[in-house]
This record gives sequence, structure tokens and C-alpha cells, in this order.
Amino acid sequence: MVRPYALLVVLSMVLPACAGRAEVVRPPSTPAPAPEPAPEPAEELLAITPQAPEPEPTPVAWTVRTVLAIAELQAQDPALYQKLLTIKPNRWVGSELFFAQPEIADPRAAPVLLKRLLNGDDSVLTRLAVVDALPSTGGDWQQGAAALVAVDAYPRVRKKLVEVMRYVSWPHNVDGLRLAFTDEKAPVRVAAARATGFARDGAGLYNELMNGTFDDDWDMRAACVQALGQLHATAARDRLIGMLADEQAEVRLQTMMALDRIDPEGLRERPELERLARERDHWKVADMAKRLLRDARTGRATDPRAYHGADAQIDQATVARADGAAVTAVAGAIASNP
Repeated sequence: MVRPYALLVVLSMVLPACAGRAEVVRPPSTPAPAPEPAPEPAEELLAITPQAPEPEPTPVAWTVRTVLAIAELQAQDPALYQKLLTIKPNRWVGSELFFAQPEIADPRAAPVLLKRLLNGDDSVLTRLAVVDALPSTGGDWQQGAAALVAVDAYPRVRKKLVEVMRYVSWPHNVDGLRLAFTDEKAPVRVAAARATGFARDGAGLYNELMNGTFDDDWDMRAACVQALGQLHATAARDRLIGMLADEQAEVRLQTMMALDRIDPEGLRERPELERLARERDHWKVADMAKRLLRDARTGRATDPRAYHGADAQIDQATVARADGAAVTAVAGAIASNP
């Protein structure tokens, strides 16, 4: 009985002491930070290897293309090949022959016609018709025609080849005309100069035109002057001013018209016009100079077409001063001048 009682005594002394003690509040424990998610593996970039540009195909010479095209035609349609090789022009226009057969208007006819020009078996009239027919084929003929300007044996055929250069695109048209400027025959060179004046890429032959103004043939000088004016070659102004004193009247006339296109205001101030206006042996030169001087006072521009080729016109004052029969003869000669 002593031990239970003693235990009660001890408890009665301890419990009051514990009741007066403040409860200890422990701060809540901070939760550990959640681990950052592991970064996802970066997507593997596809290695793009740039493709090397395809090499440009090596240009094939026009002679090789012609041979291959003829071989293909012989294999596919030998009858057409034989007909194109032997067909003759059948239509006369004035003194020239032309092809009227429908077989000519076929791209496959172009290489055969070039072969005929290379063979040299046709007459000159037929060869001229062959050259005229090349553009109507619509085939691969331009580079070949430009090259033949330098090798054809007949000056008339070379001149005709120069004339069809107006249907040829750059650079073959310039190549063909440049070859013609070195031709030994003046008519071929003259044709080249005139064709250059109408060519869209004629400015590329400026040096050839300038050299042509020193040619011994006056028709060549006149054609080069005319072309420089049509191309509005302002760099040629000083050379053209010097050519106002050319020994040939046609060259002087073409020079005034060229300068009227290039530098109309400057031309009307040139003292050379007074001298040209007094020419008695060359009424077209004098009349042109007088018009320019009159326009300088009135401020009008002169129409160059009034003095050139088939468009030539005779003013009413000249008609009134001249004899009727003489005027008719002169007008007819001017209108028929190509």
C-alpha cells in the first residue's frame, strides 16, 4: 500500500508544474523544394547539306546542233528531209524568188536550209530565197545565219544575211553585224551600218559605226552617220560636227539629220549652217540648212523624215520656184531612192 500512495504523491506535485508551462509551438517544417524537372533532350537538328548548283550545260556549237537535227529528221521523216533538201523557190516578187511551199514553215526545215547554204550547190537566186525563208521556219537558225555572214562566197548572199539580222536576237545579231562591218565589199558594210541603226542592241556596235565614218566609201559614211543619229549616240557629237564639211552632199545631209536627233538646240547654233544654206549645187542640203536656221528663229523642230528616202517631201516654196517638169523628175528620183 505504501508504493501506490507514494506514486500519487509524486504525480500530485508534478502535474501542477506542467500545467503552468506554455505550450511550445514549433514552426512548420518548410517542405523541401521539388526537384526541377530534368530538361528534355534538345531535338536533334537535321543536318541540311546545301545542294551544289547544277553546272550549266556546255553550249553546243550551232554546227553540231545542225548535224544532230538533220540526223533526227532523216530518221523520223526521210521523205520530208529529201524534199527540203531539193525544194526550189516558186514565187517571183519583182526580180527575187521566194518559197511559197508550206513545208518551209516548219522548225525542222531550219537545219536543212542551213545545210544548203553550207553546201553551196544552189544558185545565187535560190540561196537568196533560202536566206529569206530562214525566219519563217521558226527553228534554230539564228546563230548559224550570223556565222555565215563571214563565210558565204557571194556578196549578195552576205548582204541578204545581214538584212535578216533584224529578226535575230542578242547576242547573235550583234555578232553577225560585227562580222559584216569587216566585209571587203562596201554594200555589205553599208547594209550592216543601216541594220545597226534599227537594231535594239545597236549601241553595242558604236565603235564600228565610228570607224565607218572614216570609210572611203561615201555611202558607208552616210549610213554610219544615219545609224548614230537613230541610236541617239551623243558621244559622237563632235565627230558629226566635223562631218558637216564632208565632201559628199548626202553625207552632209545625213549629218544634219543625225545632229538634229542628238543635239537639236546645239545644231541650230552652229555657224556651219550659214555655209550649208548657201549651197547651190545641192538643193536638199541647202534647204535642210535653211529650215534649221528658220526653226532656230521660230522655235520649231524640223522633221528629219522630210529629207530621207521614200518619205522625201519637197516644200511648196521650192515647187513654186522650180520648173514643173524638173520638179516632177527630181521628186520621182527622190521617191525611188531606197
